[in-house]
Amino acid sequence: MQMTDLIPAEDLRELQDELAERFGLNADVVDAEGKRLFGVTWSNDLCRAIRDDEKGMGAICMPAGQMFTHLMKRGEPFNEECDAGMMRVAVPVVADGEVIGSIGGCGLVPHGGEADPFTIGMMSDMEESAAADLAEKLGPVSEDRVKEIQDFIKKRIEELKK
Repeated sequence: MQMTDLIPAEDLRELQDELAERFGLNADVVDAEGKRLFGVTWSNDLCRAIRDDEKGMGAICMPAGQMFTHLMKRGEPFNEECDAGMMRVAVPVVADGEVIGSIGGCGLVPHGGEADPFTIGMMSDMEESAAADLAEKLGPVSEDRVKEIQDFIKKRIEELKK
């Protein structure tokens, strides 16, 4: 089963946009293999710069994507940090006991944490100062806010199922 067999593609795309606008996520909808159905809805310039940097993409985004896909397959909502110090918040979509995808996004800074310009500079071709300038624009998100995001996604999944 595909995500679009359970929830219409138009509704998934609208939910992705809503997550970006409402919660400031680099929102995406991914299939069971971790492939994005509609690209990314960017809400964070630092993540976009890392992803646009070939070295940063390979050293930060790709390993994080593999880790997130692994976590998704557990079938439970999760939040996890990437090497850049930012967090993905996601809710897997399960149908008939099978994980068919995930809805959520990345680019949030966990409460008590921070985006890590030094590591970003070491793992990409970005200058540490440029990463620091972009990181300054990011505010931390509380554990309560993470739970709110996950609860919102779970509720919307149930509302949108065919």
